Amino acid sequence: MNSLHRTIRILLQEMGPRSAESYIRAFDLQEDEAQYIIEREVQRRSIQQIACAHNVSQETVKRRRRSGFQKIADQIP
Repeated sequence: MNSLHRTIRILLQEMGPRSAESYIRAFDLQEDEAQYIIEREVQRRSIQQIACAHNVSQETVKRRRRSGFQKIADQIP
């Protein structure tokens, strides 16, 4: 994870859960990207828990989160 993604994660962790979820949903992300980021960063679920809940591989969760973080990074001024 690059430094900008790490900075976004820290920002999300400093917000309250509702604020963080609203912040994530304010960006132009696909639903699964937003959901995986919310579940991991806001709800603090493990990658394995997220993958099992959505019937996808752990690699899919990681890839979609990375894609979502990159889209957020691209949209931040």
